[in-house]
Amino acid sequence: MAVTADLFSFRPAEPKELDIFIDILERAAEWMVANKLNQWIPGSFVASKTRAHIEHTISLGNAYFIIKNDSTSTSAPGSGTIIGTFTLNYTDAFDEMLWKDLVEDWSDAVYLHRLVVEREYKGYGLGPKALMFAEVEGLKRGKHYLRLDCMADNKLLKAYYREKVHFKEFEDYPGERLFGRFERLITATLA
Repeated sequence: MAVTADLFSFRPAEPKELDIFIDILERAAEWMVANKLNQWIPGSFVASKTRAHIEHTISLGNAYFIIKNDSTSTSAPGSGTIIGTFTLNYTDAFDEMLWKDLVEDWSDAVYLHRLVVEREYKGYGLGPKALMFAEVEGLKRGKHYLRLDCMADNKLLKAYYREKVHFKEFEDYPGERLFGRFERLITATLA
């Protein structure tokens, strides 16, 4: 069931939509490279290991599409145009690796990954709406924090997380690749 947010809604991706999900991520990666943003590498999402990971996330019901709802009042929410993606993790080994050195209980969080909004839909506040949706999903599972990461040298994204959506920034993960780490307390409530 889709959760409506004004003209937009969120719904889980279906297994048959794997290629649509990956295509959105690949377009975003190409845009990032073209705009000299170090975040994603074109071709990485079609690689077999990453593709299998996304397919598994979809099978768990933790991969979502952002939908621009059809303008007709008879259309069901979530039946419009796919304009973005994100995934939510709860027990992923990558998140454990990034956070276990910083927090007492790394599993007390919902982890948001692969948040993309197609370029022509920027400015509608869909990022903050997706973050609030993630908070609600985390709250349903008894989590207390929303966490995410990005490449450590992606200054634009790091500033967005700090200044626009009010995440606390932690020291960068000092592994082979440096990752910026961000957290905020879940403030959503269940209606």
